[in-house]
Amino acid sequence: MTANLPILLVDVLGSVIMVVLGVLSLFKAKSLRDLDPDNVVFLYLIWICAGFTIFAVSRSFSHILRQFLVLTGSGDIWSSIGPFTGAVNTITFMLVGTVTLFFNQSWRINEKVLSAKQKHQETSAKLLELNQTLEHKVVERTEMLTSSEHKARRIFEHSLDTIVVTDPAFVIAEINQAGVELTGYRKSDILDNQMGLKDFLAVRSEREKILGLLETDEYILNEEADFLRADQSCVRVLITGGVDYGAFGCGKTFHFIIKNINDKKQMEQQIAQADKLAALGELSAGVAHEINNPLGIILGYTQLMLKQPGDHEEDLKTIEKHVKNCKIVVSDLLTFARKGSTKMQSIDVCKVVDDVINFLANHSDFRNVEVIPPQPCTRPLTVFGNEQELAQVIINLMINACHAVEKKGCILVVTGQDDQDQILITIKDNGTGIRKKDFSRIFDPFFTTKPVGQGTGLGLSVGYGIIRRHGGDITVRNRKDKGAAFTISLPKARSPQDTLDREET
Repeated sequence: MTANLPILLVDVLGSVIMVVLGVLSLFKAKSLRDLDPDNVVFLYLIWICAGFTIFAVSRSFSHILRQFLVLTGSGDIWSSIGPFTGAVNTITFMLVGTVTLFFNQSWRINEKVLSAKQKHQETSAKLLELNQTLEHKVVERTEMLTSSEHKARRIFEHSLDTIVVTDPAFVIAEINQAGVELTGYRKSDILDNQMGLKDFLAVRSEREKILGLLETDEYILNEEADFLRADQSCVRVLITGGVDYGAFGCGKTFHFIIKNINDKKQMEQQIAQADKLAALGELSAGVAHEINNPLGIILGYTQLMLKQPGDHEEDLKTIEKHVKNCKIVVSDLLTFARKGSTKMQSIDVCKVVDDVINFLANHSDFRNVEVIPPQPCTRPLTVFGNEQELAQVIINLMINACHAVEKKGCILVVTGQDDQDQILITIKDNGTGIRKKDFSRIFDPFFTTKPVGQGTGLGLSVGYGIIRRHGGDITVRNRKDKGAAFTISLPKARSPQDTLDREET
């Protein structure tokens, strides 16, 4: 017994150490497996270590149990349970062998899994790169869209022409600042009251034509119309517009560009007026010369007959009166048609106006009329022209104003200079004003609103021609409160040398 003790100790101690090493190997293999669960080698190590651990436990337990039974004299029991421990060891070695046998197939499967994993990672990396690129492009496109929208908004808001967006029923949905200024309404009033394009088209025929074209053709191009403003005044405009179906899912809208051509139309009318006056001037000169001599003869014989007593004195006086009226008309025609080569020189406008006011103060028609002279000039208002002709125009406008106030109102005269170096002379009255339908004819020869026998209708035409020869213009408007205002605008004399050059010319 003593002789077998070292062998016994080695057997027991070796069994314990073998179990400990097996368990540690198993835990180590498990920790490696946890680091990389997809690695089949680590899975193989777990199975191998598990098999050896089971074998170590089974063998150690059987050896220790056998030594214990032999020492206690129960060797018979071991002979009955010994085969079972051997069977466990056999099964354990079969498990290890099976795992080892099929490891090659498992390794191939693992390689495929790892290859698929690598491809998946590469695909994920590409997707990530594409996603980042997409995000960058989205940010870039968003910035471009924002910039484009900002530019479009600036163009919309700062356009000098009116831009209007309407719904399919032509109700205004958006309008820019130029449109607000053109209409005279506040933007909130236009949108809140759901004002439409038809609310601003003053003439029914033009409104029906424009809306009809929009409904049939869905666009209009350069259509002219009278545009009704908030103060009930009209301006001439040019309208271009069409339909916009927008993006997918958006309702259609109509976009319009409205250009104010009122000044252009007035300029065209002034040019036509000037051409008409020039033609009439040529005609009037011929007519005046042709009838002036016969009238002189008729008047001479009539006056000779009046010196002789007779029963026809009243009839001859009537003939004399009407012949004199005819000569006045002829004289006005000659004045209207006269091209003239009268001397042009530097004129002090303030002095001319003062002289005219002082002259008319003694006129019988101005006894009950209050004439308010202009404020004293603080700087020279000098133009280049003919003083007598300029005074003639001012006198004519003053007399017209006197008739407009029915010889018992107020006439205000204002002089000044605008930002474009134009000398202005404005004559305002508080009379009845000018009817709207007469504005286009106010400067036509022979057009007058005075009763028959009180005017020839040539005064404003003659005055207009004189001012145009001086390089200026005459405009007329009705005052907001009452009456009318005529404004003469003349170019300021630039410099003494310029004036001298023009005088020599």
